[in-house]
Amino acid sequence: MPRDFWQGKVTWITGASSGVGEGLATVLAEHGARLILSARRRDELERVRRKLGAAQALVLPMDVTDIAAIPAAVEQALSWQGQIDVLVCNAGTSQRSRVVDTSLETYRKLMEINFFAPVAHILAVLPAMRARRSGHIVVTSSVAGKYGVPNRAGYSAAKHAVQGFCDTLRAELAVDDIRVSTLIIAAVKSSAHRNALTASGEPTGQHSQWGDTGMEPVEAGRLIARGVARGQPEVEVVAQWRARAPLLMKRLWPRSVDLLLAKLAQSRTWQ
Repeated sequence: MPRDFWQGKVTWITGASSGVGEGLATVLAEHGARLILSARRRDELERVRRKLGAAQALVLPMDVTDIAAIPAAVEQALSWQGQIDVLVCNAGTSQRSRVVDTSLETYRKLMEINFFAPVAHILAVLPAMRARRSGHIVVTSSVAGKYGVPNRAGYSAAKHAVQGFCDTLRAELAVDDIRVSTLIIAAVKSSAHRNALTASGEPTGQHSQWGDTGMEPVEAGRLIARGVARGQPEVEVVAQWRARAPLLMKRLWPRSVDLLLAKLAQSRTWQ
């Protein structure tokens, strides 16, 4: 990691109350970042802030899908230290349902949380970054943003949208010296699996083999911190070969991925 990159960086993390967001906050606090922590539950954010010890941190509870509330949240975030150096749009939710069983409303909900919410945050923060000609935007994507995954059609669609948006954003903001990174994440321990939506749009409330046996969030946070500090356009945080292998196969043998995923879709053990 470039020396002292994170020292003093005002970094706003959404979805900071658990999983990847909490792991990243823990790592950045160790490197001297000043953190703005957002999620829906204030009590969990306060727990994370206490865990960070002496690190400078502002707790800013919010629901990322409340688009009307974002301008006020941005104003509060900017007033804390006068700037936002890094915006990490990490909040999101997954899905566990077949295409034909899933309601249109559930697809809309997945897009609102995983695509429109980060886009709204980015648009609200960009004017201040462009005025300073400095900043870094980081958005959590997934291997599901690189290849479609059975039982996650709406989630995959939203993450593909994130990938396309960030690729274009990166090109357009180069002239403003603002960097954009997407996080290609899979198999990290988190509560996201329990919060994944069913066909009707309700959380599953169930554990998952991915969420229970994946990479520790702090380890993921170290990989993210290092990749962002290096200015990588995409930062891969994928622990298990089952998720990583199709990334390579998609580039070299696209048809093989189709066959693999079709077989996976028929597996009774796949969730």
